[in-house]
Amino acid sequence: MDAGTAAVLGALAGSTATIGAALATGWAQREGARITARSEHRMERRQPRHDIYKEFITEANRMRALTSVWGIDLHLTPEPTDQRVRHWGEVARSLESKASDTALAGPAPVSKAAIKISRMAAELNISLGTYRSVVDDGETVLQQEMRRQLLAQATNYSAALTEFILTAQSALDDDGSRK
Repeated sequence: MDAGTAAVLGALAGSTATIGAALATGWAQREGARITARSEHRMERRQPRHDIYKEFITEANRMRALTSVWGIDLHLTPEPTDQRVRHWGEVARSLESKASDTALAGPAPVSKAAIKISRMAAELNISLGTYRSVVDDGETVLQQEMRRQLLAQATNYSAALTEFILTAQSALDDDGSRK
């Protein structure tokens, strides 16, 4: 091979290596920028989500406080007055509204957990209304069964709320660096 051909081939190899390095560098910079943008986007969404989750948890805790006595003992159940039934209904409706906001804020695991809690609160409210309608009949088998159902529902609701809090905390801790 003569010196001219060797020079051309050397120049060709050098330029190919330079182009390859430039492409790899460009790709790495774009990938780094994409990761940074995603992380910044998640951080920008963190505070609004935090606020929405906090409102939802506050409302869900109101329902837990109202129902906690049902989760302790079948025989310590409070008198289901009309006022108490109305109050539960108000909290359940408010919780449903907060659940919608929370579900829209996402991500999917948090949305599913919020919808589950809202549904459970509505079921608790229905059960209390049903219990209220049979309480005036004196101690019956139906009343005992309703109290058992309220006990199970209140216990499950409390566990679901705890699960939601952990799921929301995990979502807030996700900075986008994990895939």
